[in-house]
Amino acid sequence: MRRQAAIAVLTFTLATGGAQAGDDALEAGKAEFMAHCASCHGEDAKGDGPHAVVLAKKPADLTEITARYGSFPAERVFETIAGLDDSGAHGTREMPIWGDVFVSEAVGKSVKLEDAMKASDEATRRIVNLVTYIESIQDQP
Repeated sequence: MRRQAAIAVLTFTLATGGAQAGDDALEAGKAEFMAHCASCHGEDAKGDGPHAVVLAKKPADLTEITARYGSFPAERVFETIAGLDDSGAHGTREMPIWGDVFVSEAVGKSVKLEDAMKASDEATRRIVNLVTYIESIQDQP
């Protein structure tokens, strides 16, 4: 259910122009990337961040996703970031499950259902912004 809801939100959001309007989504996604992804993937997203050397597997070059798949697989990228993919693409999953991290940050210590639902929406928005940014940095053929 969680996966279906997240995919529905992602599809709607991308179809209607992003979680935030245009440049705002891109800037928010870039800020999320620099704060949470660049340490492993590098500021240029090529997979050579400062923490990459301590990982068992080199982080992916995120600028080549479109080249690898023929088109940008927004749903798959969303699922990977959120931790919803079951493909084993990350093997032992060295990459954090950012969906859980973002929900935890948003919900804090609250035990209210309403707060949990808002936190889930916030996490989804943050991940959609990341997907928007990652799509924007794809190498052009």
